[in-house]
Amino acid sequence: MRCLPSPSLVALACTLAVPAVAAAARPEEGAAAPATTSPAVETRRRRDRVRALEVQAVGMTQLLPRPGGGADIALAFGHPNFQARVGVLLVGVPAFRLGEGDVANGLGAATLDLCAAKGVLNHQIRMCMGGQAGGMVHRWRGYEVPGRPATAWGAGVLKGDYQLKLTEHFGVIGGVGVVIPVVGPVFRARDAFGSHTPQVFPGPMAGFLSLGTTFRW
Repeated sequence: MRCLPSPSLVALACTLAVPAVAAAARPEEGAAAPATTSPAVETRRRRDRVRALEVQAVGMTQLLPRPGGGADIALAFGHPNFQARVGVLLVGVPAFRLGEGDVANGLGAATLDLCAAKGVLNHQIRMCMGGQAGGMVHRWRGYEVPGRPATAWGAGVLKGDYQLKLTEHFGVIGGVGVVIPVVGPVFRARDAFGSHTPQVFPGPMAGFLSLGTTFRW
């Protein structure tokens, strides 16, 4: 003879089983929540940030009668299509003859540029607009009454550059541009009769070339 479970026992078993199943379906308290950002997205976000140290040799001409050379050191930051550059420019110009003596010059300026950039694979082209603010120092030789030892300097800058990425962090960079002096010294030569000659420096604009390396992190 078989014994069938009573309806009351079945109801009791169901009452006890339902909370146990629900508790098993809930994640344990303190368990880590699933990651909301995939590693691929996080890597892309890091790549979208641009942080680079740029060190370039600079050659400048048409600013003074003799070409000058120096260094441009800048920190670039921003995004792949829009970047800012903050740095310093140091340029020395060999002495040139002016009237009864000669004068050598050095330029030191802080630089700020805003740039639009376009990158494809390991290549980047960038166009920048900005300015320089600083001073020029002068060494007068052979003058009975030398000029001022230092003068203020301010100029606008337009330039473009090209970067080639060699590794994940290192690359080469080269550029070309123009400098338009706004505040700076005026050198005016005199002829044999003591009259001012039409030759005046600096000119309305100077050209420059740059070449160096870039380090990204």
